[in-house]
Amino acid sequence: MNQINIQYYKTSYGELVLASFDGKLCMCDWRFRKMRATIDNRLKRGLGAEFAEQDNAVLKAARGQLDEYFGQQRTVFTMPLLMVGTEFQKTVWKALMLVPFATSLSYLELAEKINNKNAVRAVASANGANALSIFIPCHRIIGSNGELVGYAGGLAAKKRLLKLEQRK
Repeated sequence: MNQINIQYYKTSYGELVLASFDGKLCMCDWRFRKMRATIDNRLKRGLGAEFAEQDNAVLKAARGQLDEYFGQQRTVFTMPLLMVGTEFQKTVWKALMLVPFATSLSYLELAEKINNKNAVRAVASANGANALSIFIPCHRIIGSNGELVGYAGGLAAKKRLLKLEQRK
């Protein structure tokens, strides 16, 4: 059976689960989020693998880049990422990666970026299914009215991440 290496990583923003598979980061997600089992099962099924709590170079590099990000020394991530999801989800996640540091978009604006302005709810759902939080910056997506809505790490973490990026 293939193995997805995982490590738990405590930050001042909340505890994350980092996972790697085949030399790429496949998860950086909030450990205590509501959809924990859904995300974990999608990764296991999609990769035909099981979790093993084991460290490796990819996970060490991910922690290093996150430390730099939280320390306001990194605005762009360079980790090789492995996205596990539907083609539509991957399209949304790739569009998320193009949202610049310290900026935010609404779900509608994100839907327009993928040329599908009628798919706002599907875009929001794909955003919520993102297993690579922070590396794929779903925290930069806000409600059309400018309000902070839905975030796997909780709205307090989302607010703090957006504030961290504004300070740069």
